[in-house]
Amino acid sequence: MKFKREHKLKIVSFLLAITLWYFVVLGKPVEKNLEVPILWKNSRSNYLVELSPSEIILKIEATRKILRTFPNRNLKLEIDISRYSPGIYQIRVPIEKLKLPSELKIKEVKPDLITLIIKKLGTKKVPIKPSYEIEENFPKNFKLIIKPSYVTIKGPVENLTNIRYITTQPINILKLKIKKEIEADLVLPSGVLSVHPKKVRIIYKE
Repeated sequence: MKFKREHKLKIVSFLLAITLWYFVVLGKPVEKNLEVPILWKNSRSNYLVELSPSEIILKIEATRKILRTFPNRNLKLEIDISRYSPGIYQIRVPIEKLKLPSELKIKEVKPDLITLIIKKLGTKKVPIKPSYEIEENFPKNFKLIIKPSYVTIKGPVENLTNIRYITTQPINILKLKIKKEIEADLVLPSGVLSVHPKKVRIIYKE
């Protein structure tokens, strides 16, 4: 009987020790880094918005129990840019908008400033200039008809100012001479977001 009683006491003591260790471990504060994406809202369609960096590193401190139940996968930071005009801005990270639980303690935010760039978008109609592959037997007398001869490019207004034309992908003129007509892709100049249409027809005439 005495042996059984001692055996039971050992089991109870062991279970109490495990329980105590469990609560001590779960209740002890630990640090964790969270990657929080930065999004913007209330942007107008005719503006290009860039944020750098696109996410921040948030170092938080909390118990393991709190961290287990904290929905950090859905955590994101939204910035209202409706009051900003085109330009470049340094913005403080509005960490208070995350609305974190009171049990979480913010230890550090990296970086604490983000760069906001807003550019006004515009369109411009420009002609097409054919580009050729280097060939030995290049025809001397020929004419190319490009349809359409003009396309519309879109991008930040300051990027469109000095663009006078856009080129096609390099054309094999000897193959074109045989086929008489091909469809060619266009090369987007640096800073241009899109072109319409994306391809043109090129017709060979002698």
